[in-house]
Amino acid sequence: MTGMQVQRHAPIREQVANILRDAIVEQRLTPGQLLVERELCAMTGASRPSVREALRQLQAEGLIESQNGKGTFVTAISTEVASQVYQVRASLEGLAARLFAENATEEDRAAFREAVEELSRETDNGADAATLLKAKSRAYEVLFRGCGNPVLHQTVATLQHRVTRLRALTLGQQGRAAKSAEEVRAIAKAVDARDGQAAELAAATHVERAAEAMLSIAETPSQD
Repeated sequence: MTGMQVQRHAPIREQVANILRDAIVEQRLTPGQLLVERELCAMTGASRPSVREALRQLQAEGLIESQNGKGTFVTAISTEVASQVYQVRASLEGLAARLFAENATEEDRAAFREAVEELSRETDNGADAATLLKAKSRAYEVLFRGCGNPVLHQTVATLQHRVTRLRALTLGQQGRAAKSAEEVRAIAKAVDARDGQAAELAAATHVERAAEAMLSIAETPSQD
């Protein structure tokens, strides 16, 4: 696969983890796929020890799973697990939006507004899912960083990779990208008004709509 060779100036284990994580999110490595170390070494140009370290990191993030006697697989996302992730997201992102609306600095508000405008432009221009994911991640990073609660930010970070996988799936649905951008603009509007309650509601509603989009996709069987 092109664009997947490591760059020698950065920590190899981290690069390999990033390469494989992106491949999983973008479904170049698909749910349920067996991961063969030899093939991953060839794919990334990294050594087997580096690949193994990266796989351990991805397993801790819940993106892959090892099955005794069978090997290591890309984790399939069942509707049950997806529902659980969305439940947590609705609470955490709603709280972050409320705190941001009430406490963010003018610099953070401007950065959030700019990130949301960028997301809207990319959506209007018909950008691909990978570009939209990056734009949306930038907006949420500003939101979480500026909410004034580092513990909340750290807690959200533990879910981020699963969230990104779900976003990739939902943004691929017909019309979902435009609706998603509209919902994020509603969060930004409440933030501009410094209305914490409205921001919390808008953020939670956005997650609920994303959950509805995800759950309309046929359930993918998990590896048992």
